[in-house]
Amino acid sequence: MEALCYDAIHPEIPEEISLFMRWRCLPVLLVASLALGQAVPASSPKTSRKAPAASTAAKTEKAAAPDSSGTAPDTAVITITGMCDAPATKTAAAKAKGECKTVVTRAQFEDIASALQPNMNATTKKRLADIYPKMLVMAHEARKRGLENDTKFKQVLEFARMQILAQQLSQSVKDDADKVPEAEIQKYYKDNASAFEEADLQRLYIPKDKQREPAADNQEDPAKQAETQKTDEAAMKKEADSLETRAAGGEDFDKLQKEAFDMAGVKGAPPASKIGKLTRNELPVNHRAVLDLNRGQVSQVLAEPNGYYIYKVVSKDNKPLEQAHDQIRVTLAQQRMQDAMEGIQQSAKTTLNEAYFGPAVAPAAGPGAGAPPPPQMNPSAKPEASKEPGKTEAPAPKN
Repeated sequence: MEALCYDAIHPEIPEEISLFMRWRCLPVLLVASLALGQAVPASSPKTSRKAPAASTAAKTEKAAAPDSSGTAPDTAVITITGMCDAPATKTAAAKAKGECKTVVTRAQFEDIASALQPNMNATTKKRLADIYPKMLVMAHEARKRGLENDTKFKQVLEFARMQILAQQLSQSVKDDADKVPEAEIQKYYKDNASAFEEADLQRLYIPKDKQREPAADNQEDPAKQAETQKTDEAAMKKEADSLETRAAGGEDFDKLQKEAFDMAGVKGAPPASKIGKLTRNELPVNHRAVLDLNRGQVSQVLAEPNGYYIYKVVSKDNKPLEQAHDQIRVTLAQQRMQDAMEGIQQSAKTTLNEAYFGPAVAPAAGPGAGAPPPPQMNPSAKPEASKEPGKTEAPAPKN
């Protein structure tokens, strides 16, 4: 059995098959005997008459997933009447005319489902069961026309083979990378202790601009608008500096937050100042120095395009290894996979003929291929208690 990955959608292929091909690289059977289907003569014409009833039943409303525990591995789960291998003799051809069928057993179907997607759910299996027979019929017709001997087909098949091998390699490398030794996790935690220091924080958000009602005729002079905005921004910056001084003096953060919103003309209840415990990496990059403050200290005013932020450290502690364990494992697994994939790619050197392909183009800036960055908590996250009806969420500064 060979496998073929279809990325281009051919207009002659039924839409549901095309969608499934786009969703996943689907194996197609190339051997004449249909490796996952058995060509057998029908036992009686009654089977053919009952087939439409099964087809109709398949179109009924979606029901609960059936209990398949009683279905034996060699039980037929897909039957295609009217498709089978060409008989070897004329006598057999006359006898089997209109009486052939192809059967796929439970074991055969589950083998292909598992190869496509391990632990495939019942809904996806049903979708595959609807599509797979159509693919078998089309592949059978293609073989009858000799298309499997076409040069282009062989070229595409070889490319698809390499593509699937590369996918299998990536999965194999990932499986190995996921086996992070416990000793590595503990070492990472010890060597990066500062990354797991967390602080219980309060935060003030002071909008950069004031909210004003638009002019009645909506035709306010642009120059006047610019001057008003400049004045408002200066006033809000002055307010932020004043609130920092008062916060450092021990005034209540929620009270100061309300004053900030009142000053900015923001309607609605202000957000709660308590944002919970965050580690250094869970804060925006420009705000991470907050973790250097001692308990009870207040930060300076931190300016962002959308406004100003002031933090207070309520308490500091280190996140226990038990809580950081899964995050560390994911981080190390991603790094291990990235290192392994880079090692494979760097084991060979590629040179392109620029006279044919044109000059090399510098790669776009961004994170290296192979693994996404470690997962990070949303810095704007609030404890459940702060999410009250009517409360306004302070916009989170960007990382």
